[in-house]
Amino acid sequence: MKTWMKVVLGIIAAILALVSLIFWLTGDVTKAGDDFFEAVQNDDIDAAYELLSEDFQAGTSKQQLQTYLETNALDNISEVSWGARSIENNMGTLNATVETNSGGTIPLMMRLVNGSNGWKIQSIRKESAGFGAGTTDASLPSRAKQSELEKGTIAAFSASLADRDMTKLYDHSSQLWQQQTSVEELENVFGEFYEYAPGYAAIARLNPVLDDATIDGETQVLTIKSHYPVEPSAVYFENKYIYEGTDWKLMGLNLKIGTSPN
Repeated sequence: MKTWMKVVLGIIAAILALVSLIFWLTGDVTKAGDDFFEAVQNDDIDAAYELLSEDFQAGTSKQQLQTYLETNALDNISEVSWGARSIENNMGTLNATVETNSGGTIPLMMRLVNGSNGWKIQSIRKESAGFGAGTTDASLPSRAKQSELEKGTIAAFSASLADRDMTKLYDHSSQLWQQQTSVEELENVFGEFYEYAPGYAAIARLNPVLDDATIDGETQVLTIKSHYPVEPSAVYFENKYIYEGTDWKLMGLNLKIGTSPN
């Protein structure tokens, strides 16, 4: 056998060995995904819910999980196949293709966390259907979703200002941000805005002007920049979100009056 052919065969063998090793190392991750969808197929929402991480459960009730599955046609599946998968530290990522009983195909990405009770699902993300937003970053939510996120955040912020209590903003935020801050700390930062509550209540009834949106490739944190062109000075927001459970959740709020936070 010629030397070059031996080299090529050796490379192929090494690649196959690496692929086999990856599949072996991620076997427990895919099993957690298989167990989840098996429970869903068996209409066993209790078993499916037990496969969610503590953070996922903290922000999502059984009824909300059931509603999410039904809304996204994930309660009517016939087969699940796993594509790319990876593990880094105690976090795992799975790409899946779900076949529905009606013949449809749904692409999903699942993130899992490994703890004392084994691998648990941290988030389930379905790729958005429909027209894109003119961006090449497929992981970005649609502009309609970005607007929805910003409006939800400003509504929670406005309600907290009206209450002179940051509890509503705190409850609106992600589990991760809640672990890193407190209601008291939010009050220390945003308490100075309490006297302007009527103005922010008016802003909360408006649609934001979306300026920019990016996702950090390493942390997967979504940053949305928007503003409200109100008088006498525009209000600019630069808010951060992480994907937790079945949706984007607030991870940080930054605002400036009159000038962009850039």
